[in-house]
Amino acid sequence: MSGDSGQLLPNPPRADFTMPRVVHMDIRRTTFEPPRLRNFESSLKRSQDAVEFIVVTESPIPIRNLGPVLYVGDEIVTEMTPVGPNTYRFIEPQRESLREGAPISLNWAGQGPRTDEQTRFLYHLDSIS
Repeated sequence: MSGDSGQLLPNPPRADFTMPRVVHMDIRRTTFEPPRLRNFESSLKRSQDAVEFIVVTESPIPIRNLGPVLYVGDEIVTEMTPVGPNTYRFIEPQRESLREGAPISLNWAGQGPRTDEQTRFLYHLDSIS
């Protein structure tokens, strides 16, 4: 039997995992080099026909167990590297998998493209230098 008549402690504040809005994006052709791994060989292969997306967000992408991905239409671009403050480099090794005019959306892996607010960017081959 407890003699404590106090109230329950309030729940601690929850972390905000809201994906920040994309404010700028550059798309260009690049060469994809698979990551050098310490204990095993990457299953990804070198590609001359890759596409690079440099994405600038209004604030940093929060760190969590789910990783950020770019949805280019129905395709998911998962290879991401931070390159500066609020700036991220996404690479799609196979350019032919991307559909002309597809909307580009930034979201968490496994959560699908954002439908509430697209990044206002569309994938166009003309924008690739």
